[in-house]
Amino acid sequence: MKKNHWITLIGIALVLGVYAVPATAQQPAQQQAAPAQYIVAIVDVAQLIKMHPEFTAKQEALKAEVQRAEDAFNARKEEIGKKQKNLEASTYKPGTQEHQRLLDDITTDMAKFEADAKSLQRQFALKNSQIMFDTYQDIKKTIGAYAMANNIMQVTDYREFTPDPADPQSVAEDMDQRLVWFNDRLNITKHIIYQIYASRNLPQPNLSQTQNAIGNPPGTASAARTATAPTGAAPTSGGIPMQR
Repeated sequence: MKKNHWITLIGIALVLGVYAVPATAQQPAQQQAAPAQYIVAIVDVAQLIKMHPEFTAKQEALKAEVQRAEDAFNARKEEIGKKQKNLEASTYKPGTQEHQRLLDDITTDMAKFEADAKSLQRQFALKNSQIMFDTYQDIKKTIGAYAMANNIMQVTDYREFTPDPADPQSVAEDMDQRLVWFNDRLNITKHIIYQIYASRNLPQPNLSQTQNAIGNPPGTASAARTATAPTGAAPTSGGIPMQR
């Protein structure tokens, strides 16, 4: 009975051993699985805004609208100035009914001028804000699509420009950037620009001829910290200056 008992135990051990071997062999295979690759990338958002075809077109249209408003307000300003000069050159004495009527007329014109200027200022500010919003949303959407297609998990904004020791502001802006250094291979700015143009069936821009060599290592080309495309300004009582 004891002999049979040991034979049975040995048989069970062999059976368990047969099934245990494959399970043991599978564990190293699971541990050796390649880890997921998480890629990061860099873009210069200022360059993307500057090169965006719709941003440029909309800003030019807004600039033309501001110029027309400026011309109209300048004409109104000149008209008010003429009324003021005519009143000063008139024979009407201050305090007379006719003098007061003309003075009230000028005061009303100036008040209307100021109100219209402030109203138009708000309109232009909102239009410019909408242009910036739409452009940035489109840029983020394009970056997201490109990142998902290329297994990129994070994209950081880095403004490429050359700080000048003689210009403290540029030095401060350079030091203010949170990203200190990156390998230029991570810069996908030009690829995003190509994607933006391709999605609109537009000819690809020749980036090698742009003022700022997009994709070159930092220090090889000067770039503005913010987009330099013209933005619409608003009229003021002294005229309608354009923000450059």
